[in-house]
Amino acid sequence: MELADLMRPIRAFSHVLGAGKDELFDPDERSRQIQLTASIGAVVGLPFALHNLLVSGLIGVGLTELLAVFLLIFPALLLARRRMALDLAEAMVLLAAVAIFGVLIVYRGVQGTGLFWGFLFPFVAFFLKGQRRGWRYSAGYIVLVAMHFFVLRRYLSFAYEYSTSFGVHYLEVLCGFTAVAAGFNLLRTRFEEKLQKRVTERTTEAKTYMEQLQYQATHDVPTGLPNRVELVKRLRLEIEQAASQGHGIAVCNLQVLHLHELGNVLGLAGADKFVLSIAEHLNATVQHRATLARTQRDEFVVIYHLDQLTLEPEALQKYIEQRRLSVEVQGYNLRVDFTFGVSVCPQHASDADVLLRQAEQAMLQARKSELPWVLYDPAQELAFQRHHLLFGRMCEALDRHQFELYLQPQIDLATGKLIGAEALTRWTDMIEGSISPMVFIPIAEESGLIGPLTDWLVQRCLEECSKWRSEGLLLHLSINISALTLLSPGLVEKFHTSITAFQVPAELINLEITESCFIASPERSLAVMWQLRSLGFKLSIDDFGTGFSSLSYLKSMPIHELKIDQAFVRNLLSEAGDQAIVASTISLAHNLGLKVVAEGIEDEATAYWLAKQQCDIGQGYWFARPMPADAFMALAIRGRQTTEQLHALEQTP
Repeated sequence: MELADLMRPIRAFSHVLGAGKDELFDPDERSRQIQLTASIGAVVGLPFALHNLLVSGLIGVGLTELLAVFLLIFPALLLARRRMALDLAEAMVLLAAVAIFGVLIVYRGVQGTGLFWGFLFPFVAFFLKGQRRGWRYSAGYIVLVAMHFFVLRRYLSFAYEYSTSFGVHYLEVLCGFTAVAAGFNLLRTRFEEKLQKRVTERTTEAKTYMEQLQYQATHDVPTGLPNRVELVKRLRLEIEQAASQGHGIAVCNLQVLHLHELGNVLGLAGADKFVLSIAEHLNATVQHRATLARTQRDEFVVIYHLDQLTLEPEALQKYIEQRRLSVEVQGYNLRVDFTFGVSVCPQHASDADVLLRQAEQAMLQARKSELPWVLYDPAQELAFQRHHLLFGRMCEALDRHQFELYLQPQIDLATGKLIGAEALTRWTDMIEGSISPMVFIPIAEESGLIGPLTDWLVQRCLEECSKWRSEGLLLHLSINISALTLLSPGLVEKFHTSITAFQVPAELINLEITESCFIASPERSLAVMWQLRSLGFKLSIDDFGTGFSSLSYLKSMPIHELKIDQAFVRNLLSEAGDQAIVASTISLAHNLGLKVVAEGIEDEATAYWLAKQQCDIGQGYWFARPMPADAFMALAIRGRQTTEQLHALEQTP
């Protein structure tokens, strides 16, 4: 056997004897152990005391037990419950045990069986005092018992006479019980140590998880930067310090442009590395003059300390230009562009949440205006609020059928005859009154309401066309289709269902499409146009000349007319450049076999010039203003009107 194997039982026995570090109980544990021991002592000792008082010759035993219970055990129990003088309480319980067990030994109480109760003292001592000090108290108790058996009982006339052999055997058994008590106590303490260790480990693990959760609740995990929750707390502290020191704070909301597209190219890991590189660069840039946080996937917020109370836009522009950034990820050298929105404390607000909201609004305005940065402007916030207010009203207006269909006549410039109309949407709000399409159409396009609004317009237009046919009027009707509507799923099927339901020939419907439809997805736009053309719809390029369409696309489009924007028509007679553009557009269209529509004609001379240039169709206030659908139908029923007659009718009250 090896020496370690030989030493193992020796070490185990040494622990039983109390070797090594003694147990150190905390006050709560000591209090519980005293209360438990005192409660058991009171429950057991009090009935025995009363019993011994009734037995002849054992009155002294009963009185001693009774006094021990009331003068020692009960006071110890009270002290333990109040967490007071725990050392004294332990001593009182041990003294009570010595008194009760001692008087039973001296008097051989309860008909001689009281001697066995004395074997409990080591258990009490180890339980209350621990392994090392338990041995001391148990050894002291053994010495007292031995002194009584072999010395003191000779001088006490009332003590029971034990034989020498009995005393020896009793001490041997008492020592054995002491060893057993030490062993049991060691097992108990080891079990409690293991249990405490497990509890500590689990508590530490739970604490670690809690710290991680708290960290994740206040920080962005990929970058380790504060998130919006933590940012608000820090910004509030910064505002308090700035107010006390008399300087300002600039809150800058940065949006990384095209981060979503780059993330799809780089993958999840590459995107995280890309964002981390940006965060590290920004952190190094702001240094100790600012606080950096990441509030969304593609947005960062920087809190700058200003030396003054306001921020000069020129200084901000220079600061931004000096900090252009490029990052290398997966072998790609990627340029990072930001859109900034800035709010200033106390110039704009002194509340953390308000400043962050203002900076975000400024950033959204910069992105909408395609600007590198925008300083918060209260007027923009009013426009932003009105935008969302009108969005809510538009939803209600669609549900309550508050939009109206207006029609503006279109005239054949060669004959002066009414040949059709352009469909226009008008909205009279119950609160604000008439709201211009220049206001609500952009809101509809940005919010996604353009789809439902177009559906309503198409249904109303086909309904009117159906009425015209019933009156024998074969007029065409032009409907504006936005880029979002053209590329929406199911558009072709929806139009086919509508013309079938109203039994209107598709040839009478002219769909006006702006050049912006071809910027984002020209191939897809062309495919949809060909499908609409296959159903019989006529197609027109609206606002021609204001967009960026390629002539190569123009020759391949399934269109039948170009519509010259009113910007070239309104000052046509006084602007030679406009005349050149309009004349060349008419010539180009005719060479491609297309008709030309000129809108915005407001006087007879302009109409005459366009007719002389062989422009096909005219539209504008000179002929007629937009009118309700019923008024247009009444006008058309009067017969084939000439240009002059239409103009006269328009002037008639």
